[in-house]
Amino acid sequence: MPGIDFNNNRDEKFPRYVYAKEPLMNVYKERISDNKVKVAKLFMGEWMKILDDNIPEGERIHVRYRGGKGYVQADQLSWNRYLEIYFIDVQQGDSILIQTPDDRRILIDGGDNDSAHNFISTKYNLKEKENYIDIDAIVATHSDKDHTKGLIKILEDPKILVKRFYHNGLFRRVDKAQDPGPKSNNRIFGLVDYPKVDDSPELAPLMKNIVNAVNKAEERMTRIFEIMKEQERWKGRIDIPDKGFICKRLDASNKYLPPYDDPGKSLRIKVLWPVARKHEENLYYPYYGDVGKTVNGNSIVLMLEYGGQTNPQRILLTGDLNTQSMDEILLYYKQKGELPEDVLRAKVYKAAHHGSQHFSLSFLQSVKPDAAVISSGDNRYDVHGHPRAVLMGTITRYSANIKPAVFSTELAACYRPLSKREMKNSVKGKGQLYERSISGIIHLRSDGNHLYMGTVFGRKPLEDPHANILWKWDIWPDKE
Repeated sequence: MPGIDFNNNRDEKFPRYVYAKEPLMNVYKERISDNKVKVAKLFMGEWMKILDDNIPEGERIHVRYRGGKGYVQADQLSWNRYLEIYFIDVQQGDSILIQTPDDRRILIDGGDNDSAHNFISTKYNLKEKENYIDIDAIVATHSDKDHTKGLIKILEDPKILVKRFYHNGLFRRVDKAQDPGPKSNNRIFGLVDYPKVDDSPELAPLMKNIVNAVNKAEERMTRIFEIMKEQERWKGRIDIPDKGFICKRLDASNKYLPPYDDPGKSLRIKVLWPVARKHEENLYYPYYGDVGKTVNGNSIVLMLEYGGQTNPQRILLTGDLNTQSMDEILLYYKQKGELPEDVLRAKVYKAAHHGSQHFSLSFLQSVKPDAAVISSGDNRYDVHGHPRAVLMGTITRYSANIKPAVFSTELAACYRPLSKREMKNSVKGKGQLYERSISGIIHLRSDGNHLYMGTVFGRKPLEDPHANILWKWDIWPDKE
């Protein structure tokens, strides 16, 4: 493809930021094309700032990127941003950050620790006094600790403007008989939109903390918005919902996740599950025999579509679905007269429940993913044992791709042994032997026509853990 002409029609509004167009792009040490010394490799969609005022024809362009400076080829650059998805390494848990081509953000789950918050804070440099960021929607797929606890710090961060908080309506309760709602004839009732801390039956402690954090996000929304809209970066580029802060139960009746609910737009996010039905005017979800299976089985399931209407890139995000709920999804869409493969077929599949062995073979046969992502990690005794071998062996078996891929946050992470002095100073000398030296983040980029995924390996940057200067990349599909 021809390169960008950086000199014609140049004026004061000439954009300084460009993006890597190639799946993997070289950054060189020198401007002259004869010099082949590389200083970095950038993954598709990585930003660069042009440092040149005048660019000699045919020569490399001087840019700054996250982690350093160097020279790049003009024909490998694009003015346009790409869809970016980060499957964040939160160890045993889920957290997914979506950044859209028009610089908007959606967060799906937050793990049970500070990892998601730390990633967001570092990526957007929120420690700088003037830096703020907005999130269009936070989605808690269900109420388990390893999906929700990490959201608290994000909701409470005064530098993060949160506009909408969506959930599946099931909040854990102290009274086991009412947890997470009344049960009758394989139905679970008690679905709520905006729970209150003093609700009856009483919310479990974690749920109270979540509700308090949502309240804080609502209280601060207008104040943060007033600050951001006066900043040069955000002028004319930031808004809040007309009806104010939104906290709402989300299910398949919504069809789409607002504000990505316009089927004519290039980015759509469909809501496929759960499905709320009515019994004597009361809404309910399926009850799967115990509370844990019910909360998991009614996880919010999203299908992200990016690109044209006929053949978009599709990414399926499934929370903690289990065998029963997967089979029920298949049955539900069959009864609607829709083929499950038409509904569920996806290029990329975020494995349900961290790679659990409790999955439906028919469900995977309908998804037929070319690539899968498993978000898991070792807790203290690795009591879950995720990901399970049978899931790892089955997950891409039905792909039509001759080289399917399985990415794992747990397998992508690396550790280094600590010295005796470091061990003595760590965790008050209680025996920490290793530290995480590379986070197992799975990166996804798409321009709507092509999709690439990758992880990093190699030497760790000395200061910025998300910089590219010293990383090497393992990308899929392989660059031919």
